[in-house]
Amino acid sequence: MQTRWTFGPVPFALAGIVAVTALGGCTTRTQVFEGYNDDQLWTAMVATARSPDYDDWKVSENEVFVDDASRRIEIYRRLKRTLVSPYSDPRKEDTEWKFQIVLARDEELGEPMVDFTARQIKVPAHVWREADRYFLQMRTLLGPMAAKPVAEASQEVNSDAQSESVPQPTTQPATQPATQPASESTSAPAAEPLPE
Repeated sequence: MQTRWTFGPVPFALAGIVAVTALGGCTTRTQVFEGYNDDQLWTAMVATARSPDYDDWKVSENEVFVDDASRRIEIYRRLKRTLVSPYSDPRKEDTEWKFQIVLARDEELGEPMVDFTARQIKVPAHVWREADRYFLQMRTLLGPMAAKPVAEASQEVNSDAQSESVPQPTTQPATQPATQPASESTSAPAAEPLPE
């Protein structure tokens, strides 16, 4: 006995809806920001939302709703541009975005992270590009992370090594040669005055 499959208009329509939903419904991109605290990230998130910076688009509308209690930002943005390409007439383009940006925490790493979600059906690659632009502008506002002083870094390495019970080589200070008396100063000679 064989099973015969028949496809009518309903399964094809259902498959089309599933494909469109899978293609672009509520696409999210997440980025972890190590070394920054929540307040620094929240300030950068709000500033980036309120003052977007685009190279190839002009912002015609930018409505921003900021919820400080839940650390969530809702953005409605409309962008316009005139696209000029070789061998074709200039073309006016207009697009709109609806985003939700949320400050969260990566439980595994214990670091803050930012979730960027498109609240509309868009091509995922376009959403990822827009999210990457947003994250880059945030990182520009945050600036480089402050490096740890060398003393702190060496203490962390030593404490990690001691916890593993692995013997660490010790560095001995260089001894003075026997030919030089200890009372003699080894400082550089004084600089000579320059001719005027």
